Amino acid sequence: MMEKIKRRCVEILVIFTVFVKLGSTDRIVEHCNEVKSTSVICNYIPTTLPRLYKHVRIVDLDRKGREFTINSSSFIHESWAKVQTIEFNGTTEQGDTSWCTFSRECFKGLISLKEMKIHVGCFDLDAYAFVGLQAVHTLDVSKSHRLLIQTLLKALEVKSALPALQTLIMSDIGTYWSNANTINQKDVDYIVPRNITKIDLSGTQMNFVNMTAIHKTLHTLESLNMSYTVIDNVWTENIVEQGLLNLMVFDLANCILPARAIPNFPGKYVFANIAINISQIKNIELNKIFTNPLISNLSGIIPSATSFWGYNITITIDEPQNWKVKELILRNNNLRYLDVDFVCPVYKLRSVLHIDLSHNGLEMVYPCECIPNLETYILSNNKLFEMLGKRSDRFGKLLASYSKLHVINLANNRLGEIPKHMFKHNKELVKIDLSFNQLEQLHFDFVDLHYLRVLDVSNNNIKVLDEISINNLNAVPCESSNIYVDDHCIVVMKSNPLLCSTCDCKSSIQWLLISMEFNLEQQALVCISDDGTFRKIEKSVVKRIQNICNRKLVIITSTVCIIVTFMTLCIIGIILHRTMRRLKRKRKMENVLARLKEGEGQYEFVAFLSYSSDDYQFVHDHVIDQLNENLQLIIETDRRLLCTGDQDVRLGFNVPDETVLCLNRVSVVIVLVSDTFCRNLYCKNEFDQAFLQQKPIVFMRLGNVDEQLMMPTLKSLYKNGASILWEFKNGELVLKDTWESVCSLVLEKVQV
Repeated sequence: MMEKIKRRCVEILVIFTVFVKLGSTDRIVEHCNEVKSTSVICNYIPTTLPRLYKHVRIVDLDRKGREFTINSSSFIHESWAKVQTIEFNGTTEQGDTSWCTFSRECFKGLISLKEMKIHVGCFDLDAYAFVGLQAVHTLDVSKSHRLLIQTLLKALEVKSALPALQTLIMSDIGTYWSNANTINQKDVDYIVPRNITKIDLSGTQMNFVNMTAIHKTLHTLESLNMSYTVIDNVWTENIVEQGLLNLMVFDLANCILPARAIPNFPGKYVFANIAINISQIKNIELNKIFTNPLISNLSGIIPSATSFWGYNITITIDEPQNWKVKELILRNNNLRYLDVDFVCPVYKLRSVLHIDLSHNGLEMVYPCECIPNLETYILSNNKLFEMLGKRSDRFGKLLASYSKLHVINLANNRLGEIPKHMFKHNKELVKIDLSFNQLEQLHFDFVDLHYLRVLDVSNNNIKVLDEISINNLNAVPCESSNIYVDDHCIVVMKSNPLLCSTCDCKSSIQWLLISMEFNLEQQALVCISDDGTFRKIEKSVVKRIQNICNRKLVIITSTVCIIVTFMTLCIIGIILHRTMRRLKRKRKMENVLARLKEGEGQYEFVAFLSYSSDDYQFVHDHVIDQLNENLQLIIETDRRLLCTGDQDVRLGFNVPDETVLCLNRVSVVIVLVSDTFCRNLYCKNEFDQAFLQQKPIVFMRLGNVDEQLMMPTLKSLYKNGASILWEFKNGELVLKDTWESVCSLVLEKVQV
């Protein structure tokens, strides 16, 4: 490589020196300079070579304002007899009138010449110019803008001209003459006597090409390059399958074909609901041209503004095919939707080994069972995320029928996931390319991929490899294979936003460091640390993550300690609060009992029992004696502790006044609530007096009471106040609670 660079630098230096000398004077300075021991570069054709060079390059041959003629005496000296390659380079632009002439038998002294290159914009070519070149196997006239193809081929009409010619390069010639290049049957006949194996017509503008003549006549042709060629018209009638039997490469990449061959009107071409047998299209001439070569490159033959969409199309292979094509390249053709089902009940396309459908914007491609020997499938730079999202079942089976697949390329398809069993049937896979997608994890199986050597998941969205992804990668069985000398696998993960900023990243980074599948130095894997910087993945990163974990542990421990301490203090506080409340209640109750025992003032009676006269019998039979006896037991006194209107209101005195006097002698008011109580005016008066004196009130309810009968004050206190319930059981009113609980409730209401 360094030698080649040095040689190129010397060539540039020589050309620059020549240009400087020409620019400084009108006189032409003829000059030669040795590039290396066997090569020389000159700006003229020396009569005698200074030494026995094998490779000669003539530059600036058609200098402006100069006409140059190469005649039969130009290479007659014996010093030219050993030259094997010669190159003529002109500098004249297409519109310049400077001219070179290659006259009759002008190369006859070059008896050892094997390769000739003529890159001159304007020159005349005598029909007998190539006579005497017996050993030349390569003729390159590319970039000869004023040379027409038919003029060059006319020079091959002479049978003694270039008899050993094998490679003919005519790329980018005749461009000065708009659409003047043609290849007719006669032009092809000029080539036939030679064993031509390679023809390069790339970058030309063709008015007419007789493809039938080329196909039927050039039996020795192995490579035909017509890439980037513009063809106005083509003849393909009567093409037979037996033509071009030795053709290995047919390159039509980015060729502009006639409209009758490929629609070139901009728009969306939709084909839908079609069923066809392949026997119906087998005689299409272009089909024969494309399927005979071993490699057919048809990339970019559909204009960029044109797209093809196929929906619900079925093609049945109903008879054997004579396809020879092994590699079919269809990239960059705007094949947007290929819902095309190939049905092959008997016959299959067994010759096809490689298919390239990349750069098509492809949103759907139907799984095909008719290509059983497919080894390489290129689907990169498409939009298969659409297929994954809308038809995930079909996407999961996309590769199911390719049991011999070695390489699958799904790069740059915006895929967010890969189905778990996507590669289940592809046990001979060597390389899986999933780069430039949107994968976050690798949740698909590698278990049976014994030959897998490369898994490329670079430029995805993998931040932290979870346990499932790590287990899947650990399951790659390549180390157990004895098929290859190198049993090592490589997982390419560069340009993923790997994280090393949290404790959760630790296991992922550790696995990357110890795994044999990652060449960390070569991939230069980095991760994003907690400070936002990129760090090279190495052992020091693990230590840094461990520090983050320790920091996290300290924070968690401290937090737990604070929470435990806080909860402990809360529990202690609650216990202390409850203890204090119990002590306070106990002291209050002792004080209450002491005052009630003394019986002075409002503590003469524990409670005033307010009830309706209609409930008199029930109260005297079930309430007064029982409540009074239980209060006496608790307070430890023999005096009566329950005040009632029947016993303590003086006869002949004003009832409301007597009620007030009674209320002044009690601590609590017990209201026996019933429907009759709510209707009784005296009862309402007693309640109002108790309410005005702000006496604590305890309600004792007899069965179900209609709240609509209660006055608002009674109703409000009844809903929120303490109550003792008598309920009906077997037709009788029974106290729901114990008398001890009733007494406790009443005594708790006593204020001190």
